[in-house]
Amino acid sequence: MVRPRILRTDRSYFVVLVGLLGAIGILDTAILNPTIAAYAKVLGADVVLASFIAGLYSIVAIPASLVMGLTIDVIGRKRALIVGLGLTALWIYGYSEATIPLHLLIFRVTHSISGSLVFPASIAIIIDTTRRSLGRGIGVYWAVVGSALAIGSSVSAVLVQSLGFRSLFLFVVGISIVGMVIAFALPETAPERIMPRVSLRVIASSIRWLSIAYVSIFSLYFAFGAIVGSLSLAIMLNGASPEEAASTVGIYIAIATMTSLPVFYIVGRVIHRIGPVRILAMGIATTAVSQLLLTISLRPLYAHSSSVILGFSIASVFVASTAIAALPKARGASIGLHQTANIAGVAVAAPISGLLLKHLGGSAPFAVALAVQMLTLVVIIASRRVTRSAELEFFDTHDEPGNPSPLREKR
Repeated sequence: MVRPRILRTDRSYFVVLVGLLGAIGILDTAILNPTIAAYAKVLGADVVLASFIAGLYSIVAIPASLVMGLTIDVIGRKRALIVGLGLTALWIYGYSEATIPLHLLIFRVTHSISGSLVFPASIAIIIDTTRRSLGRGIGVYWAVVGSALAIGSSVSAVLVQSLGFRSLFLFVVGISIVGMVIAFALPETAPERIMPRVSLRVIASSIRWLSIAYVSIFSLYFAFGAIVGSLSLAIMLNGASPEEAASTVGIYIAIATMTSLPVFYIVGRVIHRIGPVRILAMGIATTAVSQLLLTISLRPLYAHSSSVILGFSIASVFVASTAIAALPKARGASIGLHQTANIAGVAVAAPISGLLLKHLGGSAPFAVALAVQMLTLVVIIASRRVTRSAELEFFDTHDEPGNPSPLREKR
């Protein structure tokens, strides 16, 4: 039996390759989620049930992400990627064969469990292998993920509009299988096996610092949940077909993702000079502006402006919150909790947005998302004294050699 060639972590292509695997791991959010509510309606669901099915992946993934994060610290990153990507391909194929909303609901549950392995494993590999260049490594990783998802979102819009939903699902099945094959050639980067009780103890001792990252990513994804849970339905209320509505939301997300691409790299380069907490605050503030525009109007000018501004938010919050969650002794678990927080945002917002849309009208979901951003911004500012010492420790751990942060000198 021929063993697969093991890829070297010191090669320039390594972060790019792992970033592509990470992109596959969150395809549900960026490519499938914008279409799920409309697809559920095609299968016979009403507005509330369609929103619930769109958010069901996230509801299940809230506990699954923590469990899978702990599992990754035990079994290793490579095995987690192989299993997660293989099962993801199987369950998404089930989407294409669904004939009633119940079928889609069941496959959303199983897909959520297997998908919860992929993103934490891929980002843990990046954190394992970048160390002192953490900010730059995370920035490049998210830029690659964003590039892949921007292309995927555009492809999804074309596939749904021209060939229907089934072709989109089969497209995702194909790239999931390719990702699983690539994962066999990755090295195992985990320095040691970490048992769940050890991981949980480390997280508990750092929870004040970690909570800023978790609250911020939850807030960003609450806004995202309002978009994927109600924007296509709001457009359909104005007379658009399900395919046209899904395509419009796919384009919205593609614009936001493409805008974020250069910002990912820039934030990764400057995070050790500005500090992750300040970057989080800026990201949440711009998210609030994007939701304000959708609250005012869903006309193309407002929607496109909102998507561009959301792109800045995505890059800022993702890079800064991931860097904060990079705990040396509990990376799988801490990143799993990070994923739990972002998925919880969608899980809460998507079904609520359907109810708000049904009873209060098209702007209500985005007005509530705006309020959540403002509350999060208050929390970040109010906790500055608590997080200051932890941020200084972050600089000590992750400053690049020969380029220390000027903020450390203010100690």
